[in-house]
Amino acid sequence: MKRILSMIAMVATAALALTGCFKDDPVNRRDGREPDGGGRKETEKLVVTERSDWSIRYVAREDWVNDDASVDQVEHFNLKYNGSGYYIIRLVRPEDFKSAYENDAAGFFTYESETLLKDAEADNVKFYQYTDEVFTRQITDVYFNRLRSGTWMAFLIELDGNGNATGNYAEADFSIQEEVATEAFNRWLGSWRVSNGLVGYDLDISSIDNNFIYKIEGWEQGPAVSFQMDQEYLEGEFYAPNGFLYIVSQYLGTYDDDDLGTVDELFMGNIFDSGGITLITDEGLDLAVMVPKDEGAELQPLEVELQTDAGKYVTKFHSMQYYMWAHETEEWHPYNTNVAELPLEMTYLGTTRASGIAYAKPRVATKASIHHGQPKAGGTARKSVAKKAVRMK
Repeated sequence: MKRILSMIAMVATAALALTGCFKDDPVNRRDGREPDGGGRKETEKLVVTERSDWSIRYVAREDWVNDDASVDQVEHFNLKYNGSGYYIIRLVRPEDFKSAYENDAAGFFTYESETLLKDAEADNVKFYQYTDEVFTRQITDVYFNRLRSGTWMAFLIELDGNGNATGNYAEADFSIQEEVATEAFNRWLGSWRVSNGLVGYDLDISSIDNNFIYKIEGWEQGPAVSFQMDQEYLEGEFYAPNGFLYIVSQYLGTYDDDDLGTVDELFMGNIFDSGGITLITDEGLDLAVMVPKDEGAELQPLEVELQTDAGKYVTKFHSMQYYMWAHETEEWHPYNTNVAELPLEMTYLGTTRASGIAYAKPRVATKASIHHGQPKAGGTARKSVAKKAVRMK
């Protein structure tokens, strides 16, 4: 089920552990587009009512001990709901609520419920079978994966028996302070040359959110590529238990291209399958990891599991690169055909060079995913499970 987000929720009397696929869910996009404030006509607009007898409250950032004794940092929320329907929890940053939904709660609730129903129909399940994100009254505590620092809005959104938003909700605003960077986090900051001896790039790694998110500039730049991706950057995730830096497949934005029309821009992973390159088109999958090695480091490929007609196929990612998805033709287009094949040796070049680039393309809004206990500390093992792939010509 492509929509199931990884989670663990605490029921009133016992812990209920449920697993899923993605650890970081970008803003849900219908046909690749960002939400536009809701799909209803003005005459059908949802009437919203904030319920004073319901509540959602941010408690604190806490440590969650996984089965392998590694520790994840999670965000703890306390809930109160005494209605008779179902409900979902959505966390969104105020600036994204304004830009994507125009501060329109009715449009936001409508979009979220309609997207839930559309995904359930595509997966051939009932919406309430997404048991790790559609709750009932007995849930009192929910734990989300670590959030970026800054201000957030938390919504408890009620759904009726058909999965439609009723308009009843609870809402709370909260803030998370950025941490002081640790030595382990800082070790990746600076300029790095990554190369396999044939193709390589000079990367600048800087902090977006201390001890959590990095900005990685320089991928697909240099003499080995024809199209210089000098106005884009990747985000990397620091994982404190092992001190490694992970790169995931990620959505960058939706734009108008002169030749292709409306396109999504994404950073995705490839595998080498039966003599050719196959693009894995799922978002949020772990692609590669930076691991300390001798005086430098190594960018190592991670494993992916793909379900085929012949059964499960497990392999490592071959490479990763920028792609465009054209809405009109429904085709994938790589920016460059010559990209670095993993693994890549990493050599430290010094402190980060100032790029001086003013990014014209805003990074897509990201929402939070509910936490699940995922063993990750024992080495680099964070195998991804893919559901979508396409053979590249």
